[in-house]
Amino acid sequence: MALKRSAAQTAQQERQKLTARKACHYGVFLWSMATGLPVMAAQAADTDEDAKKKSQEQTAESDVPDSVENLVVQGERHKNATTDGTGSYVVKAVSMGKMLLRLDDIPQSVSVLSRQQMRDQNLNTVDDALKQVPGVNVNLYGDGTAGMTARGYTLTPQFDGVPSTGGLQMSQQFDVAIYDRLEVLRGPNGMFQGSAPPGGSVNFVRKRPLDHFKAQGSFSGGSWNNLHADADVTGPLTASKRVTGRLVLAGTDRDYFYQKAHDRRWTAYADIDVHVTDHTTVSLVAMGQKNDTTRFVGLPRAADGSDLHLSRNSFVGADWGRTSSPMYELGGELEHRFGGGWRARLSGRHRMTDNTLHYTYLSSAVTAQKRGNFVVANSLIQDQYDGADLYFTGPVRVLHHKIDLLIGGNYDSDLMVDGGATRSWRTDTSLAGLDIFSPAISSTIQPDITTKYREPTKQGGVYGSARIHLLPSLELLMGGRLSFYEYKYKNISQNTPYVISQKNNAVPTPYLGLVWHFVPNLTAYVSFTDTFSPQSAYSLSGRLKPVLGQQIEGGLKGNFFHRNLNVTVAGYRVVERNKAIEDGDQDPICGRSGTSTCYRAAGKVRSQGAEVEMIGRLLPGWDINASYTYNDNVILKDSTASLVGQAYTPNSPKHLFKLWTHYRFAPPEVTRNVWSVGGGLTAQSGTFGTSRTVTQGSYVVANAQIGYQLRPELNITVNVNNLSNTRYYQRLGNIYYYNYYGEPRNFMATVQSVF
Repeated sequence: MALKRSAAQTAQQERQKLTARKACHYGVFLWSMATGLPVMAAQAADTDEDAKKKSQEQTAESDVPDSVENLVVQGERHKNATTDGTGSYVVKAVSMGKMLLRLDDIPQSVSVLSRQQMRDQNLNTVDDALKQVPGVNVNLYGDGTAGMTARGYTLTPQFDGVPSTGGLQMSQQFDVAIYDRLEVLRGPNGMFQGSAPPGGSVNFVRKRPLDHFKAQGSFSGGSWNNLHADADVTGPLTASKRVTGRLVLAGTDRDYFYQKAHDRRWTAYADIDVHVTDHTTVSLVAMGQKNDTTRFVGLPRAADGSDLHLSRNSFVGADWGRTSSPMYELGGELEHRFGGGWRARLSGRHRMTDNTLHYTYLSSAVTAQKRGNFVVANSLIQDQYDGADLYFTGPVRVLHHKIDLLIGGNYDSDLMVDGGATRSWRTDTSLAGLDIFSPAISSTIQPDITTKYREPTKQGGVYGSARIHLLPSLELLMGGRLSFYEYKYKNISQNTPYVISQKNNAVPTPYLGLVWHFVPNLTAYVSFTDTFSPQSAYSLSGRLKPVLGQQIEGGLKGNFFHRNLNVTVAGYRVVERNKAIEDGDQDPICGRSGTSTCYRAAGKVRSQGAEVEMIGRLLPGWDINASYTYNDNVILKDSTASLVGQAYTPNSPKHLFKLWTHYRFAPPEVTRNVWSVGGGLTAQSGTFGTSRTVTQGSYVVANAQIGYQLRPELNITVNVNNLSNTRYYQRLGNIYYYNYYGEPRNFMATVQSVF
């Protein structure tokens, strides 16, 4: 009885703590919203004196555009806002925060991968591009998809500021030729993203039409028959320049360094912008991509997790494994500037994907004779992504203090229809004891998908913030979000009723930040935010509970050489509960279809660390992007006592250093017969895979480039990757699969033209 009373008292105390915490969160959110809404209603127009002050402020800050339209539509009129055509690695304003803030006005870590760096390094895929971003780890899945993490957590996507529940992790991506830049915020982004892990967000900012004609293109060829080409044409479609357009086409046709693998994909992107008035712009967007990619599930390891020292060109499994993932997207935007710094923006997107996968994978330890048992898998995953975002933002003045207000709401959904089936060596003896390199498995062995599920995931929310200029050098940011989330499913093969698996209403996510420009070139900041993330992962017993957590971050940001060089030093600490960790000791037998990866809830985890980043131009012609990140993620509480105190994120190095630098041997006005050189490296400490027995030590990979600009419109470059031919694993899995060697030494020659 005493034990029962003690347990009851403990439970009551926990409920009281949760209730108090939730009330506090609601209070912070409502207080921050109330800070500006009555003022906004009462102050619809500025006085002449205030308008004059605003005009003076805009003149003084003329290098920061005052609207998203100016940022991404007018293009080269604001060379410091968009990155395409600037020839620079640095951008002085980002759009993922809606307010078009400078990097040193954001109390979190934000990195921008510019169009120029993507061009210099010949980056054509999202995977390769994100590998250059500080603190980001990219883990490949062998079919053109990958998983992206930062600070020990997965990243979530935004597309021109519209959040998406899915579409980044283990999903096909469009060719980066359609993007102007990638904006990456590390750390929770719950105010705009909604329910999401605290790893951060990747905002894919697409190219926009220009008001003058411009054409550019490139053709690349390199090792292992790697061919890539893209063409980009933009300009006015009417004499008045009220209608502008842009068309981008890109294609890839390549083999891989490992045998039997091939990838072919084509991408098309079109954007038409209609400037209805000087203050109103409507944009219509369409894009599509088709691919046919060999599905390679990776190499095995020894039964004790050690390296089998296979040849790097080894391919394990049947060579007929394929992934086909056509996807199409339609989108639109409406933006209006009201005057006085106020503007509104409505965005929407609709994406369809149709993934079919037929492949084999190893599911037993490899014998000394290099033989093993196989599984044949057949999967179908159809996704329909819909998203919308509406917000209003602008300044008001209260007691001579300027307040930048933002209020909005967004909605996104992922309607997934999926099914899967496997045929195992346990039930089909013809799949047992086969040569792992040349298994005699017929492509006609394709298990029928007899069960399909329809799984709608919906989330929406309202958000708001007030950036209060307490002093000329001190800004307080208060904001938050109320989120609504629902996931349910039904067996459409048997036409069963929907089952609501998770539902959360009015979950508050408060956000606080303080920015202090204590000297002209240096800024100190601190921020606090909550995180809320429903999980799609399954354990053997069912779907995992949502993750709850908090992050505190602080640091210094500096800008030098007339804001051409940005430097950030940051420290952070994240604590989460119910975090999903891949169970590498289990076969992919979880989920309703019985083919999904198995996960487990780790209880309570902590991620903390430090980041240093320098990006921009050191001297005329000398660009650099360098970063060092330290991440210590550890399990604080777990049902398995032996795991407490251990790191919880696989393929996440504690120390990670990235460098790329490029130098052009002539001033910008010289455009004939100019040489350039570039070089970089990635160095990381040891990691473990999805099974903790699979490990590798630290390694360093170096790259180099040489370029020659023959004429203003013609540039030739040659990139050499992995100069020392380092042998390493770019991703570790378990003893059966998901172990991928990094690319051996290779080269790529590129011809680029701009007209």
